[in-house]
Amino acid sequence: MLPVPRPGVLRAVEGRTEAAATPGLTGLSITIPLGQRVSPLPEGDRYLGFIFAEGDTQDQVEQTLGVARERLRVVIQ
Repeated sequence: MLPVPRPGVLRAVEGRTEAAATPGLTGLSITIPLGQRVSPLPEGDRYLGFIFAEGDTQDQVEQTLGVARERLRVVIQ
């Protein structure tokens, strides 16, 4: 799950191509349309989106998810 980092209006999610190229990543979905007002939990009611990965160990999957998340740049104004 990708949490909303701060309140505002979602303007862009940059770095999707770079994140999708992370070895082990099997899916990346941004579920909030651009231009929507967002708020982080618990005030907000949804996640920015979801990322999925597979690997031989739990640590490997967690590392893959972390690398992919770091490659995303969320623009909220």
